[in-house]
Amino acid sequence: MWRDVAETFSAKRDGAGTNANDVETISYIKLIASDENLFDILFRSYILFDTSSVGDGAIISSAVFSGYYNTKANGLGTPSLHLASSTPASNTALVPADYQQIGRTSFGSITYASFTINQYNDITLNANGINNINKTGISKFSLQLGWDIDNSFTGTWTAFANSAMNIYSAEQTDTSQDPKLVVTYTVPASPKQDVIWFD
Repeated sequence: MWRDVAETFSAKRDGAGTNANDVETISYIKLIASDENLFDILFRSYILFDTSSVGDGAIISSAVFSGYYNTKANGLGTPSLHLASSTPASNTALVPADYQQIGRTSFGSITYASFTINQYNDITLNANGINNINKTGISKFSLQLGWDIDNSFTGTWTAFANSAMNIYSAEQTDTSQDPKLVVTYTVPASPKQDVIWFD
């Protein structure tokens, strides 16, 4: 999901989406500069999990998102990578209008320095992230650069450079590099029921 128009960072962040791709093998989370102190493209990634097997009565104690990191770049600086919510119109197909269907509350993050390519890296969900897990349906998340979620570009602008923290998507061949969400939960035992006869 991205916006491809040369403009200021704030306009890039707040504008309408221009492109969507839900069959790409890489989920791009990336900012690309153009010329004249403007930015060309801002990418966001949307990741959905079927978490209906958790069950409505479950009590979630922790959850960890894991992405198999593909590439990173720091041509504009070293932003963090954040997990947040998303609300795309469809669970199976993205459209440009979904570009703004994201939350701005961070569910957890990983620093650029800790982002290690060619392996899984984890983001532990905070209380807001745990509350975003749909115990009877689809849990919807987004991945955003820290600059994007904070609405503040704090890097160093350089013409045609980019900063990125990309992961493999579920469309990658086989499942060894798919995004993962590990949810730890308990299901309360049913209360004991005694049958008492009254005469």
